[in-house]
Amino acid sequence: MHVRDLVLQKPRVLLVTTGGTITMLRGANGSLYPCEDAGMLLERIPELNTLADIDILPLTSVDSSDITPAVWLTIARAIFQRIKEYDGFVVTHGTDTLCYTAAALSFMLQELSKPVIITGSQVPLEEIGSDGRANLINAVRVAISDLAEVAVVFGSLIIRGTRAKKTSVFDMQAFISVNDVPLGTIGLAIKFSSFAKTRSRRKPLLRTAINENVALIPVYPGMKPCIIEYIAGCHDGIVLEGYGAGNIPTGEKSLIPAISQAVARNVPVVVCTQCIVGSTEMELYQVGRAALEAGAIPAMDMTPEATLVKLMWVLGQTDDMGSIDSMMQKCFVGELHEVS
Repeated sequence: MHVRDLVLQKPRVLLVTTGGTITMLRGANGSLYPCEDAGMLLERIPELNTLADIDILPLTSVDSSDITPAVWLTIARAIFQRIKEYDGFVVTHGTDTLCYTAAALSFMLQELSKPVIITGSQVPLEEIGSDGRANLINAVRVAISDLAEVAVVFGSLIIRGTRAKKTSVFDMQAFISVNDVPLGTIGLAIKFSSFAKTRSRRKPLLRTAINENVALIPVYPGMKPCIIEYIAGCHDGIVLEGYGAGNIPTGEKSLIPAISQAVARNVPVVVCTQCIVGSTEMELYQVGRAALEAGAIPAMDMTPEATLVKLMWVLGQTDDMGSIDSMMQKCFVGELHEVS
């Protein structure tokens, strides 16, 4: 091959489609439904072909409300099987459960040597004012960049997969980076943060063992302890969204005995915060310290979505309570800031 051919050779990108608003059409009754033809993405956005040689892998076409952990496994395995064939990967996804999928892919595809980018849109691609065109173009731009980790590209932000949070059903900037600065921003140019992982000779790891039998429960005023008791009886792990810094009711309807009983049955209970910004500091108040003493594990500054997915993933690696505790408080893919 001549040097001139090398210069003109475009990077290869695999576009993995799962459905979501970006590929939806509006039916006669006005409601949106998934379009089966993923090829329309390239037809509607011919500019993509100037950036890269793009192949499409349509894995499924569903509203993201119907995404399950089985789909996470399918996406992760499909990417890993083709990791040497492409320079980058883009996954189109509905926005409602995008954060869960981004976190799951982050834990399942570790030590990445190239980008895996997840994107979607607030408005269907075929409708006036759609953000799908810009999001998909920017996703491909990031997929051929030097980034080497799972990230969400939406609006003007590039967000680490374990830090993304959907905060708006209206704004085009629907996602924010929680408790960490974004991996990068998109304006007249793409600017990456200094801590973003870049392409290397790392050997990617596929770690798809998970236990999806985990429940996520918000704590609320008047919550009955029997709810936790019931959930612990039919689940292998529980994530509790506590108040503030991880506070749990300890008064008339104390949840502490139920937490203690769950832990005694080898059902780990992880406490995160309902607040968007901040960390669990459960030793700060007695109501939090009581949960710690009952055996609850602090989620620190992880989002509820990342906490849930991580507990599923950790339980897929071990059922030893001590190991679960230490792994939940260890940073694997940028999901938390460890306390020194």
